[in-house]
Amino acid sequence: MRRTNRKNIRRTARLLTGMKRAALCLLCITLLAGAAGCKITPAGDPPIPVSGNEVHIMNGIVYEPTKNLQKTGEHVVLTVPHPNGITTGTAAAAYVNLDIGTEGCNYYVVDWGDGTWSYNGPFASEESYKVTAEVYHTYRKAGEYNVKACSVNLTAGTLYGWTEAKAVKVSGDDFPGDMIADVVPICSSFAGEGFECENIADGSNATRWQSEVSGAAASEDSEGVEQFVGYLFDGYYTLDTLEIKFPADAPVFPSNISVEYTTDGGRVWYMLPHYYYVLPNSEGYYSCVMNFPDPMGATLSLPLDGIAANGIRVKCLTYPAYSPDNNSFSVEEMRAYGTKGTFFFTSYDGYYNADLSNMWTIFGTAKTEPRVYNAVGNGGQNPAEFRAGATMTASIEWTEWNGLQLDWSGYDEALQIHVNSLKKAVYGGDGWYYDEEKGKYVVDKSEYKGNPNDDGFIWATSSAPQHLDAQNHYTNNSALIIASRDYLLTANDTEGFLESKNAKGQVMLDKLRKAMEYMLVNLNGESGLMTIYDPRNDGTVRGMASNYWDSLNFFGYNSAYENILFYQAILAMGDIEAFIGNTSEAERYAALAEKVKAKFNSYFWDNSKGRYITSVNVKGDVLDFGVTFVNFMAVSAGLASQEQAQQIYDWVDGKRIIKTDTSTGADIYNFKVSARSNTVAVETIEEDGLHYWWYNGHSFADVLPGQWGEYGNQMQNGGTIFYTSFYDVSGRALVSGDLAISRFNTIMEEFHKDSLRRAPRPLPGNFYQVSIVGEFPESGLVPLSFLTAIIGVNPDVKGLKIDSRLPSDMDFAGVSEYNYANRKYSITVDKSLTEPSVTLEGGVYNVKVPAGRTFYITADSRIIEE
Repeated sequence: MRRTNRKNIRRTARLLTGMKRAALCLLCITLLAGAAGCKITPAGDPPIPVSGNEVHIMNGIVYEPTKNLQKTGEHVVLTVPHPNGITTGTAAAAYVNLDIGTEGCNYYVVDWGDGTWSYNGPFASEESYKVTAEVYHTYRKAGEYNVKACSVNLTAGTLYGWTEAKAVKVSGDDFPGDMIADVVPICSSFAGEGFECENIADGSNATRWQSEVSGAAASEDSEGVEQFVGYLFDGYYTLDTLEIKFPADAPVFPSNISVEYTTDGGRVWYMLPHYYYVLPNSEGYYSCVMNFPDPMGATLSLPLDGIAANGIRVKCLTYPAYSPDNNSFSVEEMRAYGTKGTFFFTSYDGYYNADLSNMWTIFGTAKTEPRVYNAVGNGGQNPAEFRAGATMTASIEWTEWNGLQLDWSGYDEALQIHVNSLKKAVYGGDGWYYDEEKGKYVVDKSEYKGNPNDDGFIWATSSAPQHLDAQNHYTNNSALIIASRDYLLTANDTEGFLESKNAKGQVMLDKLRKAMEYMLVNLNGESGLMTIYDPRNDGTVRGMASNYWDSLNFFGYNSAYENILFYQAILAMGDIEAFIGNTSEAERYAALAEKVKAKFNSYFWDNSKGRYITSVNVKGDVLDFGVTFVNFMAVSAGLASQEQAQQIYDWVDGKRIIKTDTSTGADIYNFKVSARSNTVAVETIEEDGLHYWWYNGHSFADVLPGQWGEYGNQMQNGGTIFYTSFYDVSGRALVSGDLAISRFNTIMEEFHKDSLRRAPRPLPGNFYQVSIVGEFPESGLVPLSFLTAIIGVNPDVKGLKIDSRLPSDMDFAGVSEYNYANRKYSITVDKSLTEPSVTLEGGVYNVKVPAGRTFYITADSRIIEE
């Protein structure tokens, strides 16, 4: 999907006809500077200079009805939910599905009746699960329109439909939208005089851009067939919609098209996976046939979901197999809509702010991402070829992470799913008990039905106590408490939350208190150390894993991971009690937290290695697999001293070498985006012919040589899971902003290459060496770390806390929208300020505070300093 910078510069130089030579030189210099990652211009100034005579002040596209005959067909079901209640300027939805099962996935095209089409995909249509897709459009003029839809199968290229028309009535004033008017048209080539790329901006349907003639239908992504046209903008925009009008009389329309954006003036282009279905991480493993129906005069109107860019283009990838030997791609008009600026912003120049914002959009809210089964809460369980960013997994293990990403986001649909998962959570039996006669703990799964001694165990889901029907996870209690605290303190529509009941009649506040009591009493947390007495989770080679890292059965009995979360849950429970005015209980938890912190450090810290060990199992074996993320979590939770934190980061940064480790020095960050999960290979420790690995004896996933689990092949054994960088960056920020940004900027450099749409496969079928896309919605925590650790915005009992840790070379940073206490905020921390301020503009409270000091925003939008 990428082309070299120099190639784009040559194309730009050849094609931007009439541009002043000085402006063109400046454009080339800008592209080269952006390619080198340089800081290009002062923050806020347009990074792409455009001379006055190249600024196009444009009107909107004049829509025309399609000349496509749209032959009525079968199997597509179209629903327009509010046919008489659509207003201009508001996104309208059409719901479409197939009434038959198909092989592979499909995408859907909707003709809105106003001269525009939209499409979206991919979506499954299986015999057992026929997905209803959503396609959106914003009408610009009132009127009565006839809506139709069709579907195209990506495996065979079969078109289903079109449907019979359904009438809709649209009311309201004309809605022009925020059109980006200052642009430079760009293209791959043009057919000669009269077909230049400037024609797409001239407001006339009588002219067009047309590419040079290419060869016959070519293989996907071949140089001979990639033809494009688009715009470079006068700055960075958060994009809303792209409109592309195609001529009615083109002899052939491309089979596969792609919509792409750039953040560096055209050096690197990124695809949008709603509009083309071979993702970068699937190239070479998957291909598709879009067989896109010819719009024949209609305008494609495509939501862009808030992606940030300084350029956009539409690209022809292949022509239909039946097309003639000589083909060309043509577009009559193109318009892009969006607002100036980016979601996150800093004093850094160039593409940094756009990339940072896009990392959040792709992996945080994931609104740009395909949902094959169209379920926001299903954790990105797309088929392998469509692994992408995902919004959330609505089960207890993920609740803390879901809340961190969604509580403040304004993504109401996803937030409601998250809150419901908290409310629906149940406590019950844990499947084991202490047998007085035998003098030991024993397993009895009938205990899951409930027992007065253990009924504070939080189940994995509202209907299942165990993860994968196999493992008790002893992090669920902590996750529920922490997530509930975070939701309460962010204070968006929280009324009645603590009084809510689940299907078993369990009241939320009682549930949280029982969850804490279980850890304090049943697991002996009152001693300062939480111990997992479950005989299945004993931390031995024959045990089960006790947390998210479900292959690692060394997490059991006295486990550092579970005790870190236990410490955080105690603090969270204290906050909940303080929130409801229970001061004595809040103070009790504060004192207990200090006890746990001291015990954690005396028990888990290894002075000789300068890091935290992994666990101590039921036999008393001290286990240390050099688990990087355990150490990051401990630092970010505030358990480590400054000296301990520095020792940990000196270790992972290669300044200290632990000679007994498998991975040392620079190799610890071999995968760049995050550290290896462990620096001691699981296979180096063997007991009774077994390893500390859940898949013992499973040849395909074992840690034996050449298998998936071998060190460096698998995310849980020498591979990596991206989300751990959240704790890495957050812990570093507690040491210094410079230490945090050094790691974060390495991630940013990697993101610029491919938007982290990568899933290396060291062995066939093994996607799990570097886990970023797919069923890892927690990847969104990494861009979030910039907000929570560097800008330093986090909910607190006192209000919304701002405790920034800007690096030495960053003058200011901020977020353009943060939802707190049912109000919208734009928050900036700035080293040049001496006093805080808050102003209200257009329904948004603009908060600006001096960097390096601690402030709180109260629920009534006052600013107080600590």
